[in-house]
Amino acid sequence: MISPLGLASLRGTALVLALGCAMLAGCASLGVGGEPIEVQLVSLTPLPSTAFEHRLRVDLRLRNPNNRAYQIEGLRFLLDVNGLRLASGVSSESATLPRLGEVVVPVTTTTSLLDLVNQIIAFGQQPQPQFSYDLRGKLFLAGLWGSLPFEREGSDKDLIPRRPSN
Repeated sequence: MISPLGLASLRGTALVLALGCAMLAGCASLGVGGEPIEVQLVSLTPLPSTAFEHRLRVDLRLRNPNNRAYQIEGLRFLLDVNGLRLASGVSSESATLPRLGEVVVPVTTTTSLLDLVNQIIAFGQQPQPQFSYDLRGKLFLAGLWGSLPFEREGSDKDLIPRRPSN
């Protein structure tokens, strides 16, 4: 037989477990565990640079397939081109990613002279000039929601608009 003190302890444990389950279900209903945010490289634009440090503006399109808006408070990423590191970037710019919508976020990045030289050499060794990219990083969310990782692979075919064939 369970003592009254043990029964009260058992009820308290059951209540804590029930509250924990309810909180987890609440987080799931807010869309925290939804589909991943799609991040796509839109453009690379050279900015004024020095001999040893080159700056680029990288425009990233964030696409939200979820039925919940996200308040983005910043991001960080690494960009590899043709298997070699080209640039890394961080931004503390805020953006609202609407539910079932998209937003373009500009980020100023830096790359070293060595990274650029490696890219030029690799590009020059290709029989048919083309490039592929690997973009990976994190989106930092407002409040207690933390961050969302992202990864995207693509190629020059994603960036160059194609003319319709007749």
